[in-house]
Amino acid sequence: MLGWRRSFDSRRIITAVRSDGSAKPELRTCKNCKAQFDPVLNHPRACRFHTAHFGGETKRKFESVYSGGTMDTPGSGRVFQYWHCCGSEDPFDPGCTAAPHSSYDE
Repeated sequence: MLGWRRSFDSRRIITAVRSDGSAKPELRTCKNCKAQFDPVLNHPRACRFHTAHFGGETKRKFESVYSGGTMDTPGSGRVFQYWHCCGSEDPFDPGCTAAPHSSYDE
């Protein structure tokens, strides 16, 4: 079983004092990373996510797309799992795209 390696730094809830003097955050849920965030503290690199799914292809198909593999590729029938947007093989990779959090309310 794979160990949990994801960092939760981007999911911390930080309270800020608002212009009306209240300190209670108005938390929203991000559509991309599913983390709760305070819109007041949102910034251009607050959210990390993948733009495609994590899935598998045979090694033959993967290498034919990315490095010119052929039917003679050694281990060509082995299933190779990766993020289809960036090629990372780590299922717990935090994401290849950084952007501001995007709420369901927007």
